[in-house]
Amino acid sequence: MSVLMALLIAGPLATSVPAFAHGAGWQIEDTGNTKTYRFGYTDGSPMAFAEVVVTTKDGKVWQKARTDRIGQFSLGLGGTPVPDAPSELHIKVADGMGHVVQLTYQPTDTTADTVTPGGGQTAAVSSVTAIQGTPALFDLPIWASILFGCSILTNLFGGLLLWQRRQMARKQSN
Repeated sequence: MSVLMALLIAGPLATSVPAFAHGAGWQIEDTGNTKTYRFGYTDGSPMAFAEVVVTTKDGKVWQKARTDRIGQFSLGLGGTPVPDAPSELHIKVADGMGHVVQLTYQPTDTTADTVTPGGGQTAAVSSVTAIQGTPALFDLPIWASILFGCSILTNLFGGLLLWQRRQMARKQSN
């Protein structure tokens, strides 16, 4: 039994297999007065029908929507009069399963629009940008992944041992 346990623990450490994380990200396309965002997961699948909430700098809801089946959401400010146009918009997209993407959009200067991921660094937006993302919930460091895996194995073997002892106790009582 101890040899089997050692092989199960050492096996994943001996071979290196690439891990495929499942985070969420976005891509933006600038088409004049409309900004089209494509939200998707880091594996390439779309963030379909995710809830989108756009709020102004002072926290008022500007727009509520859902992404379409291919994960796209369009934000159009072309018809908004300049005095009524917000200076900064916060876009939050949540799929209801733990993936959340937060962006800050500043529409003040149409020649150099900026998108700030999660309120962090600002990146200039070109016609189409590459997908940018946020990490998945379970994107853990290697030591935490190993510890998590060992915990699962220990609990699994502990449950099997308890079940086996219970079966032996039932046989002895009969």
